Amino acid sequence: MEGQPNESMREAIGDTTKTPGKNSGAGLEIFPSPKLENVIRTLGEIKDAADHNQPVKLGQLQQIREAVKKLTVNVGGKEMTMEELGKISDLKRNMEIWKEVRQGKFNSIRELTYLPPGIAERLSHYTYELNLDGLISLSDQSAEKLSHYEGSLNLSGLASLSDKTVGYLSHHEGQLNLGGLASLSDQAAEHLSRHKGSLLLHGLTSLSDQAAEHLSCHQGDLDLGGLTSLSDQAAEHFSNYKGWLLLESLTSLSDQAAEHLSHHQGELYLMGLTSLSDQAAKHLSHQQGELNLYGLTSLSDQAAEYLSHHQGELCLCSIVSLSDQAAEHLSHHQGSLRLNSLASLSDKAAEYLAKKEGKILVFAESVKKQIEKFKKANSDK
Repeated sequence: MEGQPNESMREAIGDTTKTPGKNSGAGLEIFPSPKLENVIRTLGEIKDAADHNQPVKLGQLQQIREAVKKLTVNVGGKEMTMEELGKISDLKRNMEIWKEVRQGKFNSIRELTYLPPGIAERLSHYTYELNLDGLISLSDQSAEKLSHYEGSLNLSGLASLSDKTVGYLSHHEGQLNLGGLASLSDQAAEHLSRHKGSLLLHGLTSLSDQAAEHLSCHQGDLDLGGLTSLSDQAAEHFSNYKGWLLLESLTSLSDQAAEHLSHHQGELYLMGLTSLSDQAAKHLSHQQGELNLYGLTSLSDQAAEYLSHHQGELCLCSIVSLSDQAAEHLSHHQGSLRLNSLASLSDKAAEYLAKKEGKILVFAESVKKQIEKFKKANSDK
């Protein structure tokens, strides 16, 4: 009958009717109430009719259905209707884990799909990384409890959150993984601007200019690795951002956006770019901090000259070849230079790179030997 507990709910609930006590809200409890008494009375009437071989009135069945719908259950400190309870995925397993948490056992918390406020309160005192990537929903009450947790908090299984819930989570200090969010409202972005610690939002593929302005005020590393586009206005907002900024899915970058990002201070990851205009290279050469251009497979001589002025680690890890002129320019770069994929090099280019001050990282043994040979020759002079 619609509105009645299904088999999973019956098995999970078991004998849960009790009088409120000091442990109320710790698990799943149905307290005595007028609604519950009506259900029990009507069930008694139905049983009495069945025992005396009397017909059951349709009205009685309808009363049961409506009463069960309205019946509330205390789930870890939150009142829920039986209808809401039935929507919890794998309720029985969740209840087993809640019991373990109350006993101080946390090995299975990643399996939780639902987090009652009472259990969230206990987890807020957890002293290790709190991985709750199995959660598919999060109430405002539970988010408020988790906001007091200090440490790395993984909620990457959540596909959506209310602005109010995000507001509570913004008070959390430490790494916050919300990588499952596919969208972020401007209001939610404003809340997160007040978060302190690494913020992972790599599930976002787009971001409004207003949201970008809010996030640029965030204090900590920022993972926006899923963004496939970035407006010039958004890039201008991030020019004020200080910290680790991951934009690895951008496949193109306007010269104007590159100019804005050049003012960013901290590690800048643009690994998705497969090409870079000379003008963009000129702008990015002024960026202070590690510059990761992992996706570039080729580099013009002019771009190499501009990037040689960059101060900080420079990653050109997918470049497979360099002209002699490009190698000469890059030899003047100050800082670590990563050319992991460099597969071949002329002797002249190797001689230039051998003069570079600072670390050069290459993987090909033949290229390593070329550069080392000229380094040794220079030191022997």
